Amino acid sequence: MIRNIGILCLSSLLLFPYPHYGQSDFRRTMIQFREAENAAIRDLRDALTGYNAGLIHIEKVSLDERTGQAFYLSVDKNETTIKYTTQNSLENAIYTFLDLLGFHWYGPGDNWFVKPSALRRPQLSGQWMEPSFRNRSFFGTGGLYFNQPQLYDPKNTYMQKWYDWKRRNRFNADFSSVGHTGQAFYLANKNLLDAHPEWFTGESGKVNGRIRIDQAAAVRAYKDWIRKIYNATTGEFIALGVEPEDGRGGVDDPLPAKMPGIKNHADKWWWLANEVAREYPENDKHIVITAYAYGDGSTNALAPSFPLRKNVYPVIIPYAFQTAYQPDEMVRVWSKWVTGNMGLYDYWNITQWSVGLPQFNIYSIVPKLRFWKSNKVDGIYLETTDAAGPMGHALWLAGQLQWDLNSNFDALYKQYLNDCFDGAAAYMKKMFDRWSKNYQGTAEVAFSLADLKKASAAVEKGSLAWKRILDLKAYVHFMKMYYEQNGTQQSKDALYRYLYSIHHLMMVQTAAFVGQAYIQPLVNGNVVPGSNGIRPLSESDIERQFQQDLRSASQTYHLSDFVFDYNKVKYIEPIANTAWRFGGYNTPFYFYAPYTGQLNLDVGAESETVFSFFSESKEFVRMNVAKSNCDYKELVLDRGWNMKRFKFPIEKGKKYWLQTRYGFSRVVVKSEGIVLFKNPGEQDFDNYQYPVQYFYVPKETSEIVFYDKEREGENDRGYLVAPDGTMQKRQITDVKNIYKVPVALAYRGKVWEADFGHSQWGFKNIPNITSLQKFEYGE
Repeated sequence: MIRNIGILCLSSLLLFPYPHYGQSDFRRTMIQFREAENAAIRDLRDALTGYNAGLIHIEKVSLDERTGQAFYLSVDKNETTIKYTTQNSLENAIYTFLDLLGFHWYGPGDNWFVKPSALRRPQLSGQWMEPSFRNRSFFGTGGLYFNQPQLYDPKNTYMQKWYDWKRRNRFNADFSSVGHTGQAFYLANKNLLDAHPEWFTGESGKVNGRIRIDQAAAVRAYKDWIRKIYNATTGEFIALGVEPEDGRGGVDDPLPAKMPGIKNHADKWWWLANEVAREYPENDKHIVITAYAYGDGSTNALAPSFPLRKNVYPVIIPYAFQTAYQPDEMVRVWSKWVTGNMGLYDYWNITQWSVGLPQFNIYSIVPKLRFWKSNKVDGIYLETTDAAGPMGHALWLAGQLQWDLNSNFDALYKQYLNDCFDGAAAYMKKMFDRWSKNYQGTAEVAFSLADLKKASAAVEKGSLAWKRILDLKAYVHFMKMYYEQNGTQQSKDALYRYLYSIHHLMMVQTAAFVGQAYIQPLVNGNVVPGSNGIRPLSESDIERQFQQDLRSASQTYHLSDFVFDYNKVKYIEPIANTAWRFGGYNTPFYFYAPYTGQLNLDVGAESETVFSFFSESKEFVRMNVAKSNCDYKELVLDRGWNMKRFKFPIEKGKKYWLQTRYGFSRVVVKSEGIVLFKNPGEQDFDNYQYPVQYFYVPKETSEIVFYDKEREGENDRGYLVAPDGTMQKRQITDVKNIYKVPVALAYRGKVWEADFGHSQWGFKNIPNITSLQKFEYGE
């Protein structure tokens, strides 16, 4: 059969001939592929239209003992051979080959595909290749589905473009993460479970599938249900989820009374995972039993007190929703406990928390990935936002590094910037770097507008680089509208209708905003405007809007390049006995050890508090300090304190944290040379008796810019105090809640006081670092 699109099918062998424009007609790209055409093959064919890539032979081979990620690639002059085993393997091969040739999908939008002016010519001796991480996936919180078709995207091409982009950047997994299964278990077996209330504790336990594991018949029913799922699942690799419903460890989730090996709820559910795993060959590399290690409470995320079978694949969630460990400590503990590998689930700029704004540091990617890889993590499951505005560059970098952790971050970042923005690369880097390291909150709009203005002027109008900058101009206007909303339905409607008009640019995850309660007002639920009359903004619309934004933009201020050096600080007077007392929130203090040796400190509370001392890699203690276990009592400011003595080993140069949770508590450092710091506005003190804090003003600083949600003089507080003790009047700016205080030459390079009566404040242009004790800094 000959089709008019140039595909010749002979005995199921597909040949795709394309002349190389400008070359002799006999020079062609020919793709030989014996299976049904799919999206990856179409991308290969479409990308190479007009190029001479020679003969590309693609052959499916048996999986054998390989993962579903591995593929064989050989490139010799004008002949390429690809051998693959699974669909994932095929996609990995095709997009790796296209990447080597110079084709890159930097973002999901139409303007973000970059192709080479001439093909690169890699020479690869035949070799099997596979990624650094076997399982690589992400999804945006809030989803990509609408409850009903939207006039501005009736076929939901937004969702399809994100799926295409993930495929083209090799985001796929042999073993997908599987979410909560408890309610699904109940719904699939309702009649049986309703007939056996003795298998559960109460109605809530039943409908959430929280079986009593000391009931053998209940365990058997659960195994049988998993077996049905297994029998109905197709594919070379199968992940069977046994993750309980949210809320494990509650009153409807009892521990068995006569199973002494089950010490806590982590043990309970990992015991069940082991029991299910016994039903399948332990050495079968094509099937795993998987569940999450996470959950509130001190035990839900613990590693079990018994070995896990080889075919149990935990997916740990160290960085949120667990209090069993310090995050990195959890990774290390679990790595020692698993027999094979494990997955890790993390939250990167999720829509629910970020509301579509940039809140992710791209420079954290490599340290995270290297640490995880060194601790048996071979699967990375990210929850993020499907929005190219805040995360397009970050997700492309993450995809490249998850594929090959030996890649150089700086080189990849430079490639992204140069390919996407040409002569504007430096200006775009400045903006992205600030988003990562020093995001300015409400003032960020003005800074980003200034960067985009310079970037736009550095490229040819109408070029692809200009169009990409234009996409980000539209995104920054969303940021502007977000910060300007006032909580009324009118301002919410205006924000949403703007989102509808830039939906086609893939900058913000519209479906999540429409479907989730992210934006006020919410008194009548998440009421969102209709989309009648909405049309996609044109390039001229966006540029006109950008020029209006520039005219109304607030004035930017100087951002200090000063880096606070903790080795240059010391207290200038003895620590006051009343200094480090506080109440309410979980305020963490930290210090960098000035020596290797022993740290002596006392911790106490008026009644009781939970005290933790930890580093990035280890939690040294987590203990309830109370009257029952205190070493001594002390009267301070007419209040009695139950105090306990602690000693810890510390290593010079390392960072350590100490934290108390709830109640009025005190920290008394006994060792000399330790200087404690905190970060205002981040897990800060309760407003009651909010303490005066000390901060350093770098020598180059001519003005201090700060955020304060309250007005000056509230309860006779809200002032910055100069080194001579004079309260400095703040000056308003044209950005809401952003103020500035001029710094006289004599007060630069000095320590000041911040006298606020609440926690919602922080420095914007100098390091946001304070101490409760006056110190000196040797700049």
